[in-house]
Amino acid sequence: MDGTTVIPLDFRNYNIDEDDKTKNDHFLYMLDKAEERGFKPEFVLFDTWYASVKNLKAVRNKKWYFLTRFKKNRLVNPDNEGNVPLETVDIPLKGLLVHLKAYGFVKVFRIVSKDGDMQHWVTDVQDMDESKREDLAKKSWEIEE
Repeated sequence: MDGTTVIPLDFRNYNIDEDDKTKNDHFLYMLDKAEERGFKPEFVLFDTWYASVKNLKAVRNKKWYFLTRFKKNRLVNPDNEGNVPLETVDIPLKGLLVHLKAYGFVKVFRIVSKDGDMQHWVTDVQDMDESKREDLAKKSWEIEE
């Protein structure tokens, strides 16, 4: 690999009305399949839809890193004073370490687009900088397209 190529390695069509597995079951299966196939990704990139604590722990247990997005109402503890919605936390451009209940510390970035749309990107790489986050976010969007 040259470090710039983005190739989806697996996918699932999920139909909530007809599927006997949950979206998270599919996510965990794809992680296991990637590991079986010998993949050792630098990062696992996925949508907020899959950002459950169980899935985050599954990535960590494989000794892989993740970058995903959280919804604005996701509860985090930024100052050891208790859990609050992510949207209420003051997050500098360089990102902020916060505690995610039942997981541990993660780094969050808040990105506000020109039209005011807000996204919260989250990683388990505590020293990630904005440049790396931006690079990985672009790759994440390539996968979604």
